[in-house]
Amino acid sequence: MATREWTEGMRSLFILVVVMWVITCSSSALSLTEKSTTENPVISKAMISPIGPVVSGTDQNSTIIRIVADSDCIPVIRYANDSSFSLSQDYDKVISGLPSGRNHAISIINLEPATKYHYQVSGCGVQNTDRIFSTFPTSGSCTFIVYGDTREQAPLYNQTERHKLVADRIAQEQDFLFVVNSGDLVSDSSDMAEWSRFFDATDKLRSMTTYNAVPGNHDTDRLLFLQLFGMDTTTFFDCGNTRIVLLDSTDISVMTLQEQAEWLESAFRFHKGAKIVILHYPVYSSDVNHYGGWLNLQETLVPALKKSGVRLVFNSHVHAFEQVEHNSITYITEARGGAPAYPLNNPRTPGSVRAYENTLGYSRVSVDQEKGEIKIDVIRVADVSGDLRNITRIYPDDTIDAHIRIHISKTFYLFPDVNTLFFMNKMISQNGC
Repeated sequence: MATREWTEGMRSLFILVVVMWVITCSSSALSLTEKSTTENPVISKAMISPIGPVVSGTDQNSTIIRIVADSDCIPVIRYANDSSFSLSQDYDKVISGLPSGRNHAISIINLEPATKYHYQVSGCGVQNTDRIFSTFPTSGSCTFIVYGDTREQAPLYNQTERHKLVADRIAQEQDFLFVVNSGDLVSDSSDMAEWSRFFDATDKLRSMTTYNAVPGNHDTDRLLFLQLFGMDTTTFFDCGNTRIVLLDSTDISVMTLQEQAEWLESAFRFHKGAKIVILHYPVYSSDVNHYGGWLNLQETLVPALKKSGVRLVFNSHVHAFEQVEHNSITYITEARGGAPAYPLNNPRTPGSVRAYENTLGYSRVSVDQEKGEIKIDVIRVADVSGDLRNITRIYPDDTIDAHIRIHISKTFYLFPDVNTLFFMNKMISQNGC
């Protein structure tokens, strides 16, 4: 009898431990959205100067401000919504990093949707100027910017000579909510001097918006990339009725392409609005060295894109602009952020609609939910000489090479099957507890 009671008691204790473990695991997974957090992995390389702040991970009600400092510090962030700041010219809320450290990711929560906020960072060597970002709307339309391949090409030129031209022009845009850099932010990910030039080049742009980034093949220091932009695997976020999925198509991704394809289907399965994917390598391309595009992406990712009802895919890597249409999906290579121009093959790959070589520029994307349309304006900033050594012409503001219009097909909710639920549970187990 005593043995039976002991066994039942141990069983009850085991169940209690399991339940507490599940609760703890769930709480850990939600910590970034529930309170201020500060990450402090060790940075092995010597810093030239503090880099940041970077506003990333913004959604309808929260954001994350990231700073990597050159010594231990505690940053303090003061912020206020635009209406309050306009009246008082001051900030009415304060939040700070918890422990002292070099790497800080500070969450600001309980924000209002579709609202502009002013903020100021003090401490950690950051210049305490007024900066802004905007939270995303819960429904309706959304406008954002995509560009990529901003790396420099020593000794021909550096980031402040090419990338800054594009970044400063983007900063003149009105009413956009965020930027996505689609990879190869720097040429040498271990060169902190180039990272400093990257942040010099983007200072004005980052001071006014959320700056998201997808890793490219040159962005090999993934610890630093995670510290600066918060991305080390796939992710998605919603802006109005648009869902944007960011993938890691590089060889050092923590997820295989097959896993990302399955995850992508799960991420889009219940979404009814516009569906956009951004990654680094081109699915289809007229690149001379990879004519036709990347076969591994075509074989693994394209079926998931088609099944999910994705209508628009952005990528970079091939330093030009090209629009390719395949099976009712528009694939756009937008890699004119400053990296050396790549020649495209002539004739172009099947499905190629238009292409621009030896130019600097970006794409402005507007999703108009009421009209059921994605609008893309292809903006040209400058022309570059064939030998890459000179800027041959700088164009007036809002010089548009093309207006691209994509109809949004209506999609409906689908219920997940058992395999999907199993896969999602597997991903949570691997990346959570």
